Amino acid sequence: MKKVLKILGMVLGLLLVVWFLLFLFPLTSEGEQDFLQKSDETLVIAHRGGLDHAPENTLEAFRHSQTIGVDILEYDVFITADGELVVIHDETVDRTTNGSGRVNDLTLEAVQALDAAYHFENEQGENSYRGKGVYIPTVEEVFQEFGSKRQLIELKATNDSDQYEAMIQEMWRLIEAYDMHDTVLIASFDHEINLRFNEVSGGTVAIGAGEQETRQFVTLHKAFLNALYQPTADAFQLPTEQEGFNLADWKLIRGAENRGMAVYYWTINDEETMLELMDLGAHGIMTDNPELLIELRNRN
Repeated sequence: MKKVLKILGMVLGLLLVVWFLLFLFPLTSEGEQDFLQKSDETLVIAHRGGLDHAPENTLEAFRHSQTIGVDILEYDVFITADGELVVIHDETVDRTTNGSGRVNDLTLEAVQALDAAYHFENEQGENSYRGKGVYIPTVEEVFQEFGSKRQLIELKATNDSDQYEAMIQEMWRLIEAYDMHDTVLIASFDHEINLRFNEVSGGTVAIGAGEQETRQFVTLHKAFLNALYQPTADAFQLPTEQEGFNLADWKLIRGAENRGMAVYYWTINDEETMLELMDLGAHGIMTDNPELLIELRNRN
């Protein structure tokens, strides 16, 4: 009996040593995607194109953000009834336009006939873009005009699930047609969408982690078991806090780096949090107010 206990003790001791070594020196992997090119500065990511200064998810917003020097344009994608990919955040057009209805049920012609600036108000409370021809763009139009600008694209999980495959296939077709493999990062909260897109693209495009994978990584990190995490994505998009966990954590950022992954935080609009995240070494910050973040980064 003593011999058995001694052997068990040795095995447990060996496992503890292995765990400790993995915790201190986790297996690293280099990010292979060009989208994740190294930067000494926190990247400025214009959330929905930078919706504080122009109507969200429109060419006008993207043009403004490009002019002021943002690093990455972030936007959302739905598929129309006739199979076109359009840039809009909500499942319906109601909140941002003068129309109504679900994007999946409308044709591209119907979607683009709407005023995408109808409800936008500037700092003075004026509808400064209303009636000026602002419309919901297609992904193809964004690729055509901003092909050299990095883009973080969310394939919305609120699309009809029976349209997921068509959305993924059309996204891949456009990426190939405009040679955007190294310029885009594709993400969705739905883990299965991410896995399927990665399969369709043959791993040639950077992928963002979905909710399931993000939860797994954070849980293992908080349990000091981050060495056990094996990534299927290239980047995380995180809030600063979730379910009582503080995610604005330099150790979490380093843990992702050890897997060749980037950490982008959303959606940060206050100066204090922006400065804190830059000090922690966040790889990128999504914000509605990219002008403020650029100003702080230049000052910092």
